[in-house]
Amino acid sequence: MDIDENLLEKELLCQLHHGDMQAFDILYHRYSQIIYANILKFLKDETSAEDLLQDVFLRIWENRSKIDPEQSFAAFLFTCSRNITFNFKRRLKLEMESEIQLAYGASESENTIDKVLDSKEAMALVEDLLSRLPKQRQKIFRLSKLEGKSYQEIAEEMGISIATVRDHIVKANKFIRSGAMQDNGFSALLLLLLLHSAQ
Repeated sequence: MDIDENLLEKELLCQLHHGDMQAFDILYHRYSQIIYANILKFLKDETSAEDLLQDVFLRIWENRSKIDPEQSFAAFLFTCSRNITFNFKRRLKLEMESEIQLAYGASESENTIDKVLDSKEAMALVEDLLSRLPKQRQKIFRLSKLEGKSYQEIAEEMGISIATVRDHIVKANKFIRSGAMQDNGFSALLLLLLLHSAQ
């Protein structure tokens, strides 16, 4: 960032400090892609990364009066996004371990999740729910969540748009979470599978 851009950013931060939405929008468009990429690097899940990106900028807006225009805004954003991402991962892991322990009626070690994932009963449930999805949605879900492919890779492989891939993933997630709620505590397990790379 050159001197002129640095001065302009200070002006934008001063405007943001006073609640200027236009300044906020400019900063969002300037930094959202790089912050999204940073979150995605840790989560490896595009849907969750998009959600947390919105959380980061919501936090920025809510705490705009505390932002110091003399300090690096980029560094502030990276710190904020890192904290939100780590808190999300820690909370998700704790919630899943708690629900799985309740489902099995026993207090297990930190390896509980790995044990459940190795369970034939658990995998049978996952496969059963997946089999109820429309064929194309099922394939897209498997490519994304079970094979770890990006939305862009799936779109290119299947000859569809990234927006279409995202739509199928969102609908598949909702269906599987809804189905999991009917299966006596396995909702946590399936949520883990949906976000398996977030561990």
